Amino acid sequence: MATILYGKRIRCNVELPYTQSLLLYAYQVSARSLVAALREAGHERIKPKHGAVFANIDAAGTRASLLAERAGIGKPAMGEMVDELERMGYVRRIPDPADRRAKLVLPTDAAKAVTDTVHRFNQALEAEYRGKLGDKGYEALRAALLELAPSRDPQPRMPQGDAD
Repeated sequence: MATILYGKRIRCNVELPYTQSLLLYAYQVSARSLVAALREAGHERIKPKHGAVFANIDAAGTRASLLAERAGIGKPAMGEMVDELERMGYVRRIPDPADRRAKLVLPTDAAKAVTDTVHRFNQALEAEYRGKLGDKGYEALRAALLELAPSRDPQPRMPQGDAD
C-alpha cells in the first residue's frame, strides 16, 4: 500500500489519510526502532510502556504515585510496571526518608544503562531527522509539533527529559 506525502509516493502497510495517522505511524516506527536498539544493548524485556517509568523517575527515587501522576496513568497500572521492572532488576523500592510508611522507586544501574541507550538512540534519531529535513525543515517540524501538541492536551505537561 502507498500514500502520497509531499507529492511523493511512499510505501507503508497502512493508509495514512490524516495528520494524526502520520504522527501515530511515525511514533510506531520510532518505538519499534527503539525496542530493537534496547534489545541490541541487552535489554530484551524492556517495552515501550516502561518508558512511563524511565522518563519520570528521579535519580534519588520517586514515589509510584508521583510516577503515575507524571506519566498521566493510573496508580494500579504504574504499580504493575514498577513490580515488573523490579522483578527484572531495573528498579528497587526503598523506604522514603520523608515518610517511612511510603516507598521510593529507585533506578538501578541497569535502569541507567537503559536511559543511556535511549539517550543515544534519541540523539541519533534527531540527527537523522535533521539530515533528512535539513536545518530549516527540522526546526519547522519541531516548532509545528510544539504548537500543535499542547493545543489538544486537556492536561498540558511536557515530557520529562531533554531532547538533545
